[in-house]
Amino acid sequence: IFAFLAAITRFVGVFLVIPIVFQIIQNSKVKIQKLKLEVKSCLYLILNTKYLLLVLTPILGLASYCFYLWQTTGDPFFFLTSQPIFGANRSSHLILLPQVYWRYLKIFFTAAHDSRFYVSVVEFLGIKKLKFIENCKLKIENYDLLALDLFSFANLLLPTLTGTFSSIPRYSLFSISIFIYLGQLKNNYIKYLILIIFVILHILLLGYFTQGYFIS
Repeated sequence: IFAFLAAITRFVGVFLVIPIVFQIIQNSKVKIQKLKLEVKSCLYLILNTKYLLLVLTPILGLASYCFYLWQTTGDPFFFLTSQPIFGANRSSHLILLPQVYWRYLKIFFTAAHDSRFYVSVVEFLGIKKLKFIENCKLKIENYDLLALDLFSFANLLLPTLTGTFSSIPRYSLFSISIFIYLGQLKNNYIKYLILIIFVILHILLLGYFTQGYFIS
C-alpha cells in the first residue's frame, strides 16, 4: 500500500521496486540453500503470483498517476514534459551526467559570484554523494544495504537527467543509505566535524531561505 502511494506521490517512489525485489530474494535465500537450488530460482520466485504483485506495486502506482494525467491533461508524462515551464532550467530531454558536470564547471569559471553562484556550489556538493555511494564497500550478502544503496543511487541520478543539479540537496534526503553510513562512523572527531559543518550550513541556508532566496 505504501509503495503504491509513494509512487503516486513522487516519481522516485517507483524505485522502491529495488528494495522490494532484494527483500524477496533475501527471504527466499534460506529456502534456496536448503533445497540446494540454483540462484536463478530467485527469478522464478519473484515471478510467483504473490511476489509479482509486490514487485509491480510501485509501478502500478506510477501508472495510476500517468493515467490521471492522461485523463486531465492529455499527456501521461506531463510531470516530465512540464519541467521547462517552472523556469528551473530543467530539460524535458535526456541529459547525461557528464554534460551536467560540464555545465557546472562553466558556471564556476564564468559566472558572477552572486547568490546563484553559491547555490550552484551547494548543488554541486550535493551531487558528490553519488560518488560517496559508489565508493561504499558493500558485502553482496547484505541485501538490505545493497538495496538501499541502489535505491539511493537511482534517487540522486534521476534528477540530473533533466540537465541540472537544481534541488539535489533536497532530493538527497531520500538517499537513506548515506545516513546509515554516517551513523556507522567510528571516529568521533570526524562525527563532530561533520556536525559542525552541517550546523553552519543549516544556519547560513536557513538565513538565506527566510529572506526569499532559492537555496535548492
